[in-house]
Amino acid sequence: MIRVTEFRLAVVLLALVACSGDVTSPTPPAANVASGASGSLLPLPWKPRPDLTGVTLIDCPTATTQTVTSRIGPAGGTLAIGSTSVVIPLGAVLFPQDFTLTIPASQYAEIRVRAGSAEHYLFKYPVAMTIDYSRCATPALDQHALSVWNVDEDSHALLEQMLGVDLKMSHTIVFTTIHLSGYAVADRTGDEGM
Repeated sequence: MIRVTEFRLAVVLLALVACSGDVTSPTPPAANVASGASGSLLPLPWKPRPDLTGVTLIDCPTATTQTVTSRIGPAGGTLAIGSTSVVIPLGAVLFPQDFTLTIPASQYAEIRVRAGSAEHYLFKYPVAMTIDYSRCATPALDQHALSVWNVDEDSHALLEQMLGVDLKMSHTIVFTTIHLSGYAVADRTGDEGM
């Protein structure tokens, strides 16, 4: 019963994000990112700096790198390594591309997602991602509301918190995004859980 409720909550979250309209906000002139789909420079919306007080990536070491690559086009598709996945919906990709999902050897619960060799890629519609953090789950960690952050892949600096749902029964976090990059699971010290 709890698994069904968690699944329903994740579906509602994904539906809300998919139905939400574009939010207009000022764009600083220097904030640009290359789109992997067209190679053009598109402005990123200006965002305030996130509150990083007490937020740290969860300790979750692995010495093994796992990777999967698949060609995905306008019909959509899925990349998966165990319970970690990227689901690209119908119409989110305009032309067939090779997409790669990597769980790197790291001290954190993190993933990296790429379109070909592009550093960044913007989708036409949001994609759903799931990060499996079961290898680092502990009873203490189960008491905290975990979150997913877009991170700098080299320094692991926290860049942006993603809208997501922490599914405690499966030790996964489901979130949506319109861009590909590196993502990691974080905890806010002092959280008392949900």
